[in-house]
This record gives sequence, structure tokens and C-alpha cells, in this order.
Amino acid sequence: MKVHTLDQPEMRQKYQIAGLPTVLVTKPGGEEIDRTLGYMKTAHFIATVEDYQKGIGTLAATMAQEKEKSKDPAFLYQLGKKFFTHSRWDDADRRYAAVVSLDPDNKIGDADDAQLGRANVEGKKEDYAKAIAHCRELTTRWPLSDLAPDAISYIGWYATQGGMTRQAIAAYTEYLKHWPTGDDAEYVKEELEKLKNPAKKD
Repeated sequence: MKVHTLDQPEMRQKYQIAGLPTVLVTKPGGEEIDRTLGYMKTAHFIATVEDYQKGIGTLAATMAQEKEKSKDPAFLYQLGKKFFTHSRWDDADRRYAAVVSLDPDNKIGDADDAQLGRANVEGKKEDYAKAIAHCRELTTRWPLSDLAPDAISYIGWYATQGGMTRQAIAAYTEYLKHWPTGDDAEYVKEELEKLKNPAKKD
């Protein structure tokens, strides 16, 4: 069954959809086994669903491993992502925070992802000031991270959502200064134009 939750927000709320696309894998009676979030290549998606049906890789199965892997940043990051997919924001944030604590120098390469995950958690909770703070911490701690441009772009977006126009303009301007040809450059230019000229019609 396919549901356009943007048109049916009550369904999005009922199933606690964290983002789109989300696919719920259920038993014949409708009981959820697990879910996926985001686009996946066909082969990966099929393998994931088949694993879920065998009880492999589900949230429950992953949680069962946490005690023995509580010091493994890579594992905790994946667990945090699982919780995020299930809209369990506080559970996700605790695991993301643990990843940053266990790998402060980002040697494994998941700490910056986890830090951005913390920002996304706060964004989902509509605490945009905290989301911005987490993004800024990422750029301060790991300025050379591949995620630094994303973090600055997100600051602009979160500031816009929170009605912090000056901060949004500053963030988008910073992005274009450092990454004028970055992946999000065109989007950033469009958003910056909207903020600077709010009365301008498309």
C-alpha cells in the first residue's frame, strides 16, 4: 500500500514517519517488523527486507547487541540511525552523543555524521536553536569534514524555520563564500534570494 503522507498528515502522525520515503515492512496481519528510511538501490532494498523477515537487522535485533557493543562508535551510530528511522528522537540522540564522545577526533568517521544526526533530531523536535548549535559544533570541531558544507546549509535552513532571518542569511552567505560551487550552492542562492527579497514574486 502506498500512502502520500504529505497529503495525509494524519497518516504520517499515526505511523510516526521520520522522513520520506519510509517503507514499513509488516507481517500479514499488519504488525510492523521494521522500516526503512530514504532511497535505496533495488538489490539493497530487497536484501534488507528479506533480512527483516528473518529477524536480521531489525531495531529489536540491533538493540539486543548494544550491551556487548556499547563502546563501538560505528555500531552505536547505526543504532542511532535505527532509532531515528522510528522517530525515537531521544534514543537516537543518546547514541549519537555516545559516538561523538567515544570518537572525539572522528578517526572512525562516524562522529561528524552523528553530530549532524543530533542536529536533525533537534530539528525534528523543532528546537531550531539546538539544531543550529549542533551544526556549529560540527564545523568547529571538524572544519575539514566533508559534512561541514551540509552543516552550514542546515544552519541556514533551521534558522529560516525558526524565524531567525539574519542568522539564516549569514549562514547561507558563509556557505557561498567557502563553497561557491558546492552541491547545495544553487539551493543556497535561491534561499538567500528569498530571504533578502521576501516580497519578490516568483
